[in-house]
Amino acid sequence: MDRNRAILEIVEQYGPKDPTLIDAPTTLPLALPSFGQAEIAEAMDALLSGWLTMGNRVFEFERRWAEYIGVKESIAVNSGSSALLVMLSAMIECDYLKRGQEVIVPAVGWSTSLFSVAQAGLTPVLVDVDPNTLSLSGSFEEPVLAIHMLGNPAQVETPWLLEDSCGAHGAEINGQKTGSIGTCGAFSFFFSHHITTGEGGAITTNDPQLADACRSIRAHGWVRERNDRQKWEAAHPHIDPRFLFASMGYNLRMTEISGAIGMHQVDRIEGFVEQRRANHQAWCQMVEALSLPLRVYPEAPNTRHAGFAFPMMLNVDSPIGRADLCAELEKRNIQTRPISGANLAIQPAFSKVPNTKIRGELTVATAVQERGFFVGQSHAFTVGHGELLCRALTEIFAQ
Repeated sequence: MDRNRAILEIVEQYGPKDPTLIDAPTTLPLALPSFGQAEIAEAMDALLSGWLTMGNRVFEFERRWAEYIGVKESIAVNSGSSALLVMLSAMIECDYLKRGQEVIVPAVGWSTSLFSVAQAGLTPVLVDVDPNTLSLSGSFEEPVLAIHMLGNPAQVETPWLLEDSCGAHGAEINGQKTGSIGTCGAFSFFFSHHITTGEGGAITTNDPQLADACRSIRAHGWVRERNDRQKWEAAHPHIDPRFLFASMGYNLRMTEISGAIGMHQVDRIEGFVEQRRANHQAWCQMVEALSLPLRVYPEAPNTRHAGFAFPMMLNVDSPIGRADLCAELEKRNIQTRPISGANLAIQPAFSKVPNTKIRGELTVATAVQERGFFVGQSHAFTVGHGELLCRALTEIFAQ
């Protein structure tokens, strides 16, 4: 029996089934597995091949991801945080941005969205977010790292748009996917995201110079995977091309196991996003119909919401506070989390981020910190999960 047939038989006998909808839910977790037999079989084949570090499966995943997003280039790395760091470092490497230059960052975001700006040598400037989307909106003269918060696209105008699309796989503005709108975008493929490679991330861009800079920076600074490798080798014939370093770099490569999983995850993502979007729209209508002292965040016009999670915000006059409400939901097997890092300006790590600035009042970020939370969203969820959530909210506010 050949190896592929043997692997498939093992996976079919012992592996989990492919992801399906849950029609009669009793719990509402934060996330559920998004992979199935094809991913497991490919990962096993990669293990048996003996080649575990970045190789042909990673490169195939990059190709498929670029095609899905609608860009020419995709550079895979080991996490979404690494994608941000590599992307921003490459912007400096290409002289698009200068060290010390100010970059607008939303005050409501993930920790490494802020940290990576400073780590790359730039100056983060925290600003407030739109109260109707919890993402940035408006026009800025400075470069902007726009976080598409929980799958809700940020709509901004800026000379340099850098997209943090780590939680917005498949989100769109006017039919164009996030990660293809600005100069470059960063994605995360952590377990709980729309698709997963276990741990993993990617940078997307249409800029070949930026893409080559990212390829060097993710892997020691060497030229091996660069498309302009021959130019570097010709300019430095006295250096062995196998160890020719073009820039300062890190070691942030994606493993071949992750690439194997990702290759097949791309085949599933469009169906996953459509289900998440449908859930988001239905749940918004269902929660709004309860007329409770909290708000939801429906899909904005001319966008496609990717439904990474389902955020809510208590009204100022709510008779129950955020912590107590989340505790009651948890008792009912509905998992909760704060909305990302909430107001990053009050996190203890904020004082350790060099040169960070705050511009204007962070009114919405403060409200998110005090009254915002989210529950899970998934490709496997249905209207039934929305009904479960609504029953729990009704019971809690009736107490």
